[in-house]
Amino acid sequence: MAFTNSPLVSYTQISPNRNSPRNQPITKITVHHMAGVMSVEQFGNLVANPAREMSSNYCIGNDGRIGLYCPEQDRSWCSSSPWNDNRSITIEVSNDAYGEPWSISDVAYNSLINLCVDICRRNGIKKLDFTGDQNGSLTYHYMFAATGCPGTWIKNHTADLCNKVNARLNAVEPTPKSQAQTNASFKVGDLVSINANAKYYNGVSIPSWVLQSKWYISSISGDRAVLGKNEEGDKNIQHPIKTMDIKLVNTVLAGTIISLKKGTAIFDIAGGKKLGVVDADGKYTIVEEKVIKFVKYGKLKSGAGWVELEKLTRTFDMNNSDDVKELQNALNAKGFNCGEADGIIGNNTTKAMFQVLCEAWLQVK
Repeated sequence: MAFTNSPLVSYTQISPNRNSPRNQPITKITVHHMAGVMSVEQFGNLVANPAREMSSNYCIGNDGRIGLYCPEQDRSWCSSSPWNDNRSITIEVSNDAYGEPWSISDVAYNSLINLCVDICRRNGIKKLDFTGDQNGSLTYHYMFAATGCPGTWIKNHTADLCNKVNARLNAVEPTPKSQAQTNASFKVGDLVSINANAKYYNGVSIPSWVLQSKWYISSISGDRAVLGKNEEGDKNIQHPIKTMDIKLVNTVLAGTIISLKKGTAIFDIAGGKKLGVVDADGKYTIVEEKVIKFVKYGKLKSGAGWVELEKLTRTFDMNNSDDVKELQNALNAKGFNCGEADGIIGNNTTKAMFQVLCEAWLQVK
């Protein structure tokens, strides 16, 4: 089967401590507790160390954010049991205090429920079933090693966890109302920006690079809009958000008048070949707008061609798989072998980046 990762993730730090790929289909979820209070970043630093010889597929920080550390296609090193880890998605959950009963925060518990529902749905697990041994679809670390994990609090909430997850799995989703009935403000194809304090539809925090970009709506139903491609067209996130948290972007409208300087380059198409230049300073009418490779172009009403309107700023995000793939392709093209461009910063990519830094340092010397 094709493996996917949870869209609930807001932080990614892939651990070297894993086996790729797993050798069994996913049929279980194993919940652990961290025996400590941690953020997703702190846990990422922990499992990034090969000497720790441990990892998990996901972790949930004390603030409820979810991190990815081992892609679902791979086996994590988490439960002291290759048999279990090859069949299970493992989740480490931060405690909100040290010592018994090793409690976890309400927000972390809600994220655990949401993550379990998502894992079950994507992997065809019909029911989260706890049998008290390794045969159930919900397993714990103590079943495979002499440990108290996942702690008294989670153990005491086992029935509640299963009931809440299964209620969601068995729920009949309401039939979406038509777009015309539910949302007159937005439509598929609209370019929108995101409000600064917005969160995804499921309540998960939105990464800063997503908040700072503009996105085209790929589908919409009621108050739920799915963000697809960004304005530049080089990313496609497919994440839902509430319509109250987005707003239409004011684009250049047909017939908009702009000022151009003499000598401004005119292109045959947006991002195409230079045809000539503007003859004189003055007011010109733009009838269409396009973004090509982070440059915004406008089409002149006269038909003379396209002019550059604005250069857009791009930043690299190491937690975005598309950005990482582009980096890997560039490294491979320059002879710094980092293997397949898989969007994951693993050992090979890290070594290739280090080689680039070393060569740059030697040139400075």
